[in-house]
Amino acid sequence: MAKMTRRLYAIAVELNLLERGNPEDPFHIIVYRITGKEHVSELNQKEEKAVLKELLSYRETEENPQKISPVHRRKVWALIYELCEADPSGAKPAERLCGAIEKILNTSSFRRDPFRWVKERDADKLIETLKRYIKSAERKAKNGHK
Repeated sequence: MAKMTRRLYAIAVELNLLERGNPEDPFHIIVYRITGKEHVSELNQKEEKAVLKELLSYRETEENPQKISPVHRRKVWALIYELCEADPSGAKPAERLCGAIEKILNTSSFRRDPFRWVKERDADKLIETLKRYIKSAERKAKNGHK
């Protein structure tokens, strides 16, 4: 195993992202999201550096927890449930929340802990964008779309 590959795995273990025997653990999801490759052994040097940069940003967040406040968490969940009512889909609320966090904030999110890497400074952006999604869904429903 190459030195960089070992380093990536070491950081993933440190951040509790690696689950032995699970090819769809948070670490491998991050690798796939960044590179489009399913196996760390397939990464080239540039891709390894991109994954490393992402993991180091997660480590920084873990060491300097400027995490989203409980008040903002409750507000986001309330908006997600409101969005689910305004725009029903087959996805569960937790899945929709993870998808929204990934799309709006461009950061990974997992059902087990969706707010793990959401920072307090990003909370307003997440909340305001969810409000816009809800208004859009209500407008579509009112006009008979979908």
